[in-house]
Amino acid sequence: MTTDLKCEYNKKTLHRIHRIQGQLAALEAMIAADEGTCQDRVIQGRAIEKGMTSLISHMVECYLVNTARDEMTADPDNAVQELSRIFDLLNH
Repeated sequence: MTTDLKCEYNKKTLHRIHRIQGQLAALEAMIAADEGTCQDRVIQGRAIEKGMTSLISHMVECYLVNTARDEMTADPDNAVQELSRIFDLLNH
């Protein structure tokens, strides 16, 4: 895997994190100012939740592209263990 692709994944990951931070800040400001309806707050909370789900999927994809592919050749047993741990984390 080239360093350029790893850097691109990192940029995308950080972009997603910053977007989630902005959504959290907006929700916090809404609550602090006692603005918005309960529905508005729930909608914002769901947007944050979906952003987190997207971030996690992106990080798993990054692992698969940047690490697991090479690990499957170099050390398949370790790669399977790592993937198993990741799937376990995704399911809990």
